[in-house]
Amino acid sequence: MSRTYQALRKAEADNQQRFIPPEAEPATNGRRLNQLQVKNGAAGQVEYQKLRVWLTNPSGREQPLQTVMIVSCRAGTGSTTTATLLARTLAEGKNFRVLIIDGNFRTSSLNRAFKVKNNGGFTEVVSAGAPFEAHIQPTDRQNLFVLTTGQISLLPAEVFEGRAVEHLLAELKQKFDFIIFDAAPVIEFPDSYALAPKVDGIILVVEAEKTSIEDAQRAKRNIEQAGGHLLGVVLNRRKNYIPALLRKFFHAPA
Repeated sequence: MSRTYQALRKAEADNQQRFIPPEAEPATNGRRLNQLQVKNGAAGQVEYQKLRVWLTNPSGREQPLQTVMIVSCRAGTGSTTTATLLARTLAEGKNFRVLIIDGNFRTSSLNRAFKVKNNGGFTEVVSAGAPFEAHIQPTDRQNLFVLTTGQISLLPAEVFEGRAVEHLLAELKQKFDFIIFDAAPVIEFPDSYALAPKVDGIILVVEAEKTSIEDAQRAKRNIEQAGGHLLGVVLNRRKNYIPALLRKFFHAPA
């Protein structure tokens, strides 16, 4: 009993974040949601490496994925953490040059996450025509760069509309192997719907025991209606590996 308990507790500790691939789509009330499994800690590093391999594998795709938007249904779900870890993992492999862009004008945080200034960034490049080279900043990781939000727009969704973003992404694709967007929550704000059709793929982050199936389905439907291509869904902060029915048998090690 003691060894079983310890093994299950270890599995529970390792199973904080999951990401399930599109080919293993689970049914949810008649609808199907793509998912990929990713974990935290040492095991999580391996899982993000698997995700990197999956994203960089051209098999079965008409064109390689270069621009990926990470987005959640609602705020506080862990999309910024997912975007940051994915960008760092991509930068570690095969000397890929990776740019992470803060596209979340509602709760921007990449400048704090990477300890860089936010004196100018995405808004100035897209809206004011400033050269992107002047605002892209290096991070403490080799081959990883960041473009902050810059000045927060009063109408953030408008920053992503029009052809300026498309022209910028076309230029950035010549300079970087991967461009990762940390975007605003899709249920709460319209910003990400404007960006969705301009990126190669989208990863939706949902939180275990918090994000409702209805919200996840609504986000998936709206993303696809906006012209976005949903690659998969991260299931974040999964706490209980032990089924509820069995938990009563594992109160404490014998």
